[in-house]
Amino acid sequence: MDTIYLGVDIAGATNTWVGGVCPMANGLNISFPPKKQSLADIVRYAEQNNVVAVAIDAQLTSSINDENGFRSSDLQLRGLLPPKFKVWVASQNSMMAVPIRGRQLAEALSPCVGTIIETHPRSCLHFANPDIPEVVQNYKKDDGEIYRRTLWERWIKLFNINGDISEISDGALDSIVCATVAYLFHQEPSRLLKLQYSEHNKTGRGPFYVLYPEFN
Repeated sequence: MDTIYLGVDIAGATNTWVGGVCPMANGLNISFPPKKQSLADIVRYAEQNNVVAVAIDAQLTSSINDENGFRSSDLQLRGLLPPKFKVWVASQNSMMAVPIRGRQLAEALSPCVGTIIETHPRSCLHFANPDIPEVVQNYKKDDGEIYRRTLWERWIKLFNINGDISEISDGALDSIVCATVAYLFHQEPSRLLKLQYSEHNKTGRGPFYVLYPEFN
């Protein structure tokens, strides 16, 4: 049975994307082409398949002391980004249902998946493509298909991912970025940076990892 690494781009009930990769002799293969799924369907898939790690794009930890909604890990990531891109890392107070849905999913997956981590795909795409900041800035726009295609082609080349998808939405791209981070956590951890959350009374599941900014 293939070893599967899943990535989940958490959004609302009708716009949460999941994608998966598995290691092959010649690189990674897209074993789960990105698609929209409910949280329950994601858990069901993990229960029925050999999913060893899941990386989720949502804040999976928190502390009652974080009154403004920013964790120290969020502030660390904001500090690594150019000033105009700091807004990509939002306060939990402004994210509405995303943190709640992310933690629900992490909790439900924990009995059947050994590794659950948090990541931030947009930052990972920036760190992988520091030479084209305008592309990462605009790929989520409705007319950003050309930017998404550029980032997709660069990402699959960088990580030797085999396979393609017919429609590259930002959710589809983000889910594969998340899945790649899940894979790297197990197989090439030196390519990831662990963001530090210093609160002693934090709760939740999963440390926060992004692509190492200088690994290129």
